[in-house]
Amino acid sequence: MKNTIINIIFIIFLTVFYLGSQGCALNFDTGGSASGIIEKSGELTQNEVWDGRIYVTGTVIVPEGITLTIRAGTIVGFEPADSPSELIVHGELYAEGAPDRMIVFGSLGKQSVAKTETDPKSAMAQTLTRDMIKQQVTIPTESSTQAITAAPPEAGDWLGIKIEAGSPNSRLTYCRIQHATTAIFCGTDSVQIERCLFSENKIGVLCDNTNPTISANEFNRNGSGAQFRGTAAPEVEYNEFNANRYGLVCEDDSRPRIQHNNIRSNYEYAIICYSTSSPEIISNNITLNSGWAVYDGGRLRDNYISGNKQVGPNVTELSIGTQSDQFYGVDEVFDPRNSPVSEAGVPSDNF
Repeated sequence: MKNTIINIIFIIFLTVFYLGSQGCALNFDTGGSASGIIEKSGELTQNEVWDGRIYVTGTVIVPEGITLTIRAGTIVGFEPADSPSELIVHGELYAEGAPDRMIVFGSLGKQSVAKTETDPKSAMAQTLTRDMIKQQVTIPTESSTQAITAAPPEAGDWLGIKIEAGSPNSRLTYCRIQHATTAIFCGTDSVQIERCLFSENKIGVLCDNTNPTISANEFNRNGSGAQFRGTAAPEVEYNEFNANRYGLVCEDDSRPRIQHNNIRSNYEYAIICYSTSSPEIISNNITLNSGWAVYDGGRLRDNYISGNKQVGPNVTELSIGTQSDQFYGVDEVFDPRNSPVSEAGVPSDNF
């Protein structure tokens, strides 16, 4: 019975993910995996390769000296619980998908099981349809069925992927990471995050005193797309930050280099700076954000800034002063643009 429930939960997860991803710039293909669902929890004792459908029931730890490899097309579903699980990496993590077979990390949604009387013959005849996914799935027994109701996944259902300071090398490409508290926590410089989609997380990528490579990703519908703490100074380039609450958040004395990104249509500020943080903001398109384009810090050069803070969508910021109607309290402003940066954002052939 438990295996049947797990299989149906995964069918719901995969189908809802597929339906929800239609119309996106990213492709998803669940084909090519014939393996069954594998449950994972606890500390790995040897190098492992994950492939197919992985069901994480508790925190998984990759200890020092161990490598976890996740193959293209793998689905890693985390079970929401009172104490949310996470993937903690002290060793090495290689999650390298492909444009048409992305690796997916996400919540399965909260499930509840209720026992209901039904006609077994009638239940046997049921098939998995969109209406059933939206409502419930029934599993027949001799005299009754177990009705599984799945609440929609949401940000914070699982903690995320935490790459610790001792990790010698980790790489994530063509991954879709969603429903986490912090999708990726970078505790080391030795992390490459490229061509990934971050969606419906509280924080997409968090750098704490570290300088990883963050390139050609899409951050969409997160609390904040990327966040930098301490003395973090990563290269953040050729990304898309769209429809988040905040595009990028700079704290403490962080000095990220933010260049060639599209930062648009975020619900509050595109880039917000706290304390003594002062990012280098170079050759970005910062447009149509509901709040300030840049707030209270930063050095601007060669940016196209238009339509932020409810200023008309066709109004371009050409001031070389440190105050304007679209940004506030920045340290320097040089060479503003009157036309968009054509090479900014994710390259069109990335996904």
